[in-house]
Amino acid sequence: MRILFAGLMASALAVGGFSVAQAADAVDQVPQAPVAEETPAPVNNWQGFYLGGAATYNAGSFGSDRNTYDWGGQLFTGYNFQQGQIVYGAEADLGYGDADVTQGGIKNKTGWNGSVRGRVGYDLNPFLLYGTAGLALADTKVSDGTSSDSKTAYGYTVGAGVEAFVTNNITTRLEYRYTDYQDKDYNLNSGSVSRGFDENSVKVGIGVKF
Repeated sequence: MRILFAGLMASALAVGGFSVAQAADAVDQVPQAPVAEETPAPVNNWQGFYLGGAATYNAGSFGSDRNTYDWGGQLFTGYNFQQGQIVYGAEADLGYGDADVTQGGIKNKTGWNGSVRGRVGYDLNPFLLYGTAGLALADTKVSDGTSSDSKTAYGYTVGAGVEAFVTNNITTRLEYRYTDYQDKDYNLNSGSVSRGFDENSVKVGIGVKF
């Protein structure tokens, strides 16, 4: 009887041990839930050569209370350096505007214009906030109906803007600029006149970085 009881107990323990082992194996084989990996946002770098174009809306004045409003366009190119979040470089642009106003029988008009400027900005990936300042020039013309005189006026330009990466090498920008050109003397049949010109411009552009 004791031998039978001992045999039954041994069998029960063996079965129990096997069941526990099987349960442990089953737990070990349960697949773990996948862990999502965070992908860091792409970091764009502003350093390098770029070029682009912009549409401009201009509000100007030829030294009088009468303002002139016109649309224009420009091409721009430049080179950026970047150290940390500080971006700096040089930029040049060449554009055309059609400011045109008549005062006292004298017609004042602008045409081609351009500038060479420095730019300094702060990188807020993917945005760049920047300021700009430099030298400006513009082709100006004054006429009185029987004669005309053209001059190249020089001045300064200052402004600020925001630029953003659309892709890893395409950017868009919105910029405001104020430009003040020196007074020039124009010789007409009706006499000599002196004219200066200042302008506020809003520029919307797109660029390609290389």
